[in-house]
Amino acid sequence: MKTFKGLVIREASRGESSKSITVLCAEYGVIDIFVRSGMKSLKSSSATQVFSYSIFCTDEKKDSRGRVNYYLNSAESVNIFYNIRLDVKKTALASYFTDLLCYSRIENADCSEILKLTLNSFYFLDKCTREPDLLKSIFEFRLLCELGFRPYLIGCNHCFVYESDIMHFNFKTGLLECEKCCRNPDSIFDYKLDRTMLYIVRYIALTDYNKLFSFRLSDAYLKKLSDFTEKFTGYYFTNDFETLRFYKMI
Repeated sequence: MKTFKGLVIREASRGESSKSITVLCAEYGVIDIFVRSGMKSLKSSSATQVFSYSIFCTDEKKDSRGRVNYYLNSAESVNIFYNIRLDVKKTALASYFTDLLCYSRIENADCSEILKLTLNSFYFLDKCTREPDLLKSIFEFRLLCELGFRPYLIGCNHCFVYESDIMHFNFKTGLLECEKCCRNPDSIFDYKLDRTMLYIVRYIALTDYNKLFSFRLSDAYLKKLSDFTEKFTGYYFTNDFETLRFYKMI
């Protein structure tokens, strides 16, 4: 039997009365837990609904292939992020976050940093203390960084200059080039960053979590950042997320 904390990022019905939940936890990454009578039982309903951060106690069984399957023994909610559920736009954004997590599907790995990022994003979304579009961009870019796609942002890959009026970022290589050294500025993978945008991108990629959400942007730079992080995410996650389209329609 194992006991751990985790965030429910997906629910799926299994038969007439049971369901499975997909949970992001620090110790094991993304796992599936089978919940017997989960569609009818009120005992653990709040703790096992999507967006709930809960304490799970599970039994383990191995199948014929040797894979471990988790079965819920008990669950107790820590935070259900109630206010997210009351607003359509918040629900759509939170659903987009969980779609990204399910798509990445990190298993049997330390996901403490990803869980921290997600819980912080949910907290600020729930409390309405940060602009949703800013939370979207922070989550998109930092998630990819934590998944191993953090780009090289220290300076120009050729002359090592720290910054210039325009720096070219290449989505394919993950490298920066200054205006003088840029070899293919017309590439479909090229993205121009001015000094302010480069600072913002570096900040999101490299700063500690206790400071990650402590900034605000003008509408103009928020729009630029959203465009950059969506294209960065789209390059690595070649998937058309319906939750993102719905969020942008609201």
